[in-house]
Amino acid sequence: MDGVDCALIESDGHHVKAVLKAVHIPYAPDFRHQIAQAMMTAEKLGHPKHQDTTIDQLERGLTMIHATAISQVLKANDLSDRDVDVIGFHGQTLLHRPDDGWTWQIGDGQLLATESNIPVVNDFRRNDVKHGGQGAPLVPIYHQALLKNHNDTDYPVAVLNIGGVGNITWINSDHEGSMLAFDTGPGNALLDDWIMRHRGEPMDRDGVISAQGSVRHSMVTEWMENSYFYKTPPKSLDRQAFKTPGLNTLNLADGAATLLDFTMKSIEIALSHCPERPEHIYVCGGGRHNKTLMIKLGEMDIPVDPVEILGWQGDFMEAEAFAFLACRHLKGLPITFPGTTGVTHPVPGGTLHKP
Repeated sequence: MDGVDCALIESDGHHVKAVLKAVHIPYAPDFRHQIAQAMMTAEKLGHPKHQDTTIDQLERGLTMIHATAISQVLKANDLSDRDVDVIGFHGQTLLHRPDDGWTWQIGDGQLLATESNIPVVNDFRRNDVKHGGQGAPLVPIYHQALLKNHNDTDYPVAVLNIGGVGNITWINSDHEGSMLAFDTGPGNALLDDWIMRHRGEPMDRDGVISAQGSVRHSMVTEWMENSYFYKTPPKSLDRQAFKTPGLNTLNLADGAATLLDFTMKSIEIALSHCPERPEHIYVCGGGRHNKTLMIKLGEMDIPVDPVEILGWQGDFMEAEAFAFLACRHLKGLPITFPGTTGVTHPVPGGTLHKP
């Protein structure tokens, strides 16, 4: 919910390299509030088939911000729309209910194609859910493609993405079938919401507030009783999936420290689900900027580093990944696999919109 990332890649659908300059456009506080309200409305509606005028208006506004991001990234790299073959457009998730057979993202692919004058692929999750998958995570095949650029990779490795929700990709080789991926649990979302509520700021910058607090271990133990953590992967989550009873009795710093420990405990449980302990964990997503969290990750018995050590752009990996998935759509290649989403067989995904 923080904004729009726009990145450029070159790819044949199998190999990839990120190129040139990427762009981030932060959402205005009012727009963030509109997204949060839309998530609550979506939960009340209970299914994307139910239309809502407010959500329709938000979708148009969201799409136009993406159009601005595309315009900015082209300008920053001295390119025109003729230099780009396809755009991968994820949009904004309002609700994710794969166990009920649906997932809801907003973002008007046809409008974005018309505004940018570039073909757009969006709606990446629907086909996976239709074939019995969780519809998430979608980025693992991109992680694997990036690792193909490193001949010295000591498999197995894990790529840990700490966004609103945390997810992990366990990779045993460069063969597409050798991946396991799943959502680990809360990433930054609960902590971000806590800081916003108390400070009006979007995050615990550098983990400063978390570092000042004391963890209420009994609370974390109670929260970890959630059955999700012990389900066999692949599995996926909605941002709003976790309840944190007792949290509101804590002060700002203790609440932040306790929420951060909750994220850590969920990652530790996730590692126990991997077929083998990874030789190395590479961290991407906003969570890698939280120094307190990175210190705690470093205390595990596995080497942990931000993905920049591999030369990757940790702030733009998801944007790059959806560009990569759009390439794979054009090539008719699968984007999800039994080991990444639980789908019955590797399946393609996405819907193409032409200008």
